[in-house]
Amino acid sequence: MITTAISDGPEGLEQRTFECAQCGHTETRTMAYDPLKSNAVGWLESELRRPK
Repeated sequence: MITTAISDGPEGLEQRTFECAQCGHTETRTMAYDPLKSNAVGWLESELRRPK
């Protein structure tokens, strides 16, 4: 799948359209505009800890 289009979505998100180069199937997904500013940042800021 390759990215064929990116457009604005809800605040902090964007709509990305992907297309299969072989069969032409397209799929649109809503993704974080900047993954480092999304709710996934907790993983990077050591929200998870090793077991004690």
